Amino acid sequence: MENTEKPGTAPQILIVDDVETNLMILENMIEEMGYIPKCAASAAEAAALIADSRPQLILLDVFMPEMDGYEFCERLKENPLTRDIPVIFISAADSSEDKVRGFKLGAVDYIAKPFEVTEVTMRVKNHVGLYEMQQELEMSNRRLHTVISSQARRIEDEQKHILYALAALTEERDALTDNHMENVAYNCRTLAQSLQFSPEFTEEISEGFIDTIEVASRLHDIGKLQIPKDLLMVLETWDPQELKEGKNHALQGAEILERVYQNTPGNTFLPMAIEIARYHHARWDGNGYPFGKSGKDIPLSARITMIADVYDTLMGEPENRESDALENCFMFIEQGRGTWFDPEIVDVFFKIKKRLRHS
Repeated sequence: MENTEKPGTAPQILIVDDVETNLMILENMIEEMGYIPKCAASAAEAAALIADSRPQLILLDVFMPEMDGYEFCERLKENPLTRDIPVIFISAADSSEDKVRGFKLGAVDYIAKPFEVTEVTMRVKNHVGLYEMQQELEMSNRRLHTVISSQARRIEDEQKHILYALAALTEERDALTDNHMENVAYNCRTLAQSLQFSPEFTEEISEGFIDTIEVASRLHDIGKLQIPKDLLMVLETWDPQELKEGKNHALQGAEILERVYQNTPGNTFLPMAIEIARYHHARWDGNGYPFGKSGKDIPLSARITMIADVYDTLMGEPENRESDALENCFMFIEQGRGTWFDPEIVDVFFKIKKRLRHS
């Protein structure tokens, strides 16, 4: 239903009464007030008029054939498109029980027959004014909501851009990670979306979690900023001491992000980015690093990122860019089920493996 009232036009008052004399009396009163009367002799006629143009107030007779005013009011209040239209009952029956019943059904007032001009005028004007104020308030709230939503999106975009810039710094220093951050982010989101349908993870994974991990996972290797660039180019020749220091990138990455978070505490992506940076090398069996975390003590975001990171890293290594590389990668992940990786995540990984990206 569309409200066809134009700005500046007089409010429309719908009068519903099966007695023609009553319609004529009320119609004249409404015109004298400067409003536009619409008349209906039954609930069916009234419904047709409302469908054509929504009134600002309904004067509704209680006792009518086929459908009485109580039933029609109840139907109006059940319909989201008409429930906010104020209804004033008009009736010769003015007992307390009748009024209480009308108010319980959602009526805003009650006018007794025979009509008294001053009473009708005051009640109608009061409720039209209240309705118009309510509509203006709702419109203002919608505008405010639009402004707030727009500002929230802008703030979120700014938060993302800060983290994307940090992730780009990491990737620029590591020539071996071609599209790695993009792939990990995409695969983390895809994995999280699929895990959401698993009973094991339903309570942990929300739409917010999915949106956040797509951004936060890009920063899993930000600790590599602390590793000299020339060492990043020759990982395969690292001596034991260099390997030990390289492992510190997880802790160092978390510390970098914690410092960033201290200065931008409103960034909603950073808490997850910090836990991913710290624990994305923590193995399911506790033999990873740092801190010997194991099993479900490892944050879910880090468990998801670990398998996405390993998958793309294996597929990106030069020696694996052969026809059987994908099978070798899948074999490694399957063998790591329950040792390196969360078994439940591995199960879902293989169900959606064709949807995942790799270098």
